[in-house]
Amino acid sequence: MKELGFDDDIGVLIMRASKAIDKTATLDMINQHGFTGSQWRVILALSINEGMNQKDIADMIFLETPTLVSAIDKMEKNGLLERKPDLEDRRNNKIFLTKKSKALIEPLVDFILEFRKLVTKNVSAKDLEITKEVLQKIAKNADARYDEITKK
Repeated sequence: MKELGFDDDIGVLIMRASKAIDKTATLDMINQHGFTGSQWRVILALSINEGMNQKDIADMIFLETPTLVSAIDKMEKNGLLERKPDLEDRRNNKIFLTKKSKALIEPLVDFILEFRKLVTKNVSAKDLEITKEVLQKIAKNADARYDEITKK
């Protein structure tokens, strides 16, 4: 009988690393800055590309749209975000940072940069570069297969 080798499966290892990073970053961010995972990700996404609609933000930060909508509602209520009508598509709103949230960008970026150092300690720059290249290839292969399946 064939064995899958669950503990050393590349997909399982990727998911395990991703979940470990996500849960630790989220807990650390809540403790240090009071933001949930979706909230700080929204602020950082908009700091890169302000004025996106909710779907584009959700795609960028890997969240389902309903989860994002509730985060945006709360953030708007707390004065961190502002919705403005999309003049090209009246069914959509564009999301913008407020002065209050813009003041948070630098501390959030500093947090992420320090967190990256923490989770990659004892990993050489060469190993990190190889890992990134391999993961990009795996994602490209998986995306190509997804495109094949969905075009049928």
